Amino acid sequence: PGPVNTPLLQELFAKDPERAARRLVHIPVGRFAAAEEIAAAVAFLASDDSSFVNATDFLVDGGISGAYVTPL
Repeated sequence: PGPVNTPLLQELFAKDPERAARRLVHIPVGRFAAAEEIAAAVAFLASDDSSFVNATDFLVDGGISGAYVTPL
């Protein structure tokens, strides 16, 4: 997954807010994922609702993999 808003990540970026801003610029949704959002994707893939999903990437990253660029 993309970066997930966990206590460890909060602690890391609390010490250096500019570092967090540099990371967030790469995420089109403009925020880190909630752990529940990752869990929901896992629950979907483990459920019968995903019975026709196979042989594909299932990205849960807020768009970071499709939009990652280095700003000037």
